[in-house]
Amino acid sequence: MEKRYLGIDLHRNRFSCCVRLDNGRRRFSEWALEQLPRFVKKLRPTDEVAVEVTGNTRLFYEAVAPHVARVVVVDTNQFRVISRSVKKTDERDAALLALYLSKGLLPEVRMKDKQHGQLASLTQTRDTLVKLRTALKNKVNNILSARGINLPKEALSSEKKLAEVLSLPFDEIVLFELRVIMDQIRSLN
Repeated sequence: MEKRYLGIDLHRNRFSCCVRLDNGRRRFSEWALEQLPRFVKKLRPTDEVAVEVTGNTRLFYEAVAPHVARVVVVDTNQFRVISRSVKKTDERDAALLALYLSKGLLPEVRMKDKQHGQLASLTQTRDTLVKLRTALKNKVNNILSARGINLPKEALSSEKKLAEVLSLPFDEIVLFELRVIMDQIRSLN
């Protein structure tokens, strides 16, 4: 049985597949993500699969990995052949993944196990929320600074200071904007 190299251009609802044989022949197919179980049934234990990192790579990886010899997860930011391609199409991306997989030239990303993936997601969420809170505090400081009021950065960390800012005499629209921002800061605290 001839070895097959599958390049997968994965999207939210679908994926493009290029099957490359050792002799260089290629075959393309398009799949809806809900057809993944049907796709898996067509895989062979000797197949090697390359798939781009996206939001649903784990779903694809966990469905495919038990049925093939190897799954290579590729960060396209590290694989510039795709990320800098001028003629960027799903079919071309899948073909390039299959080609470079067959040559052993793909930069592989290690897939975290489920628990580490969940922990990484939680950490990323926390980081996003902290950055959001900082951006909102900066926005309040900018509004105040435009009116000649300069607070130390850490002043907006206390409930007392937030209430003081809201008690200052501002136009109704500015006060409304500050209330909205302050509510978000409070919820993020």
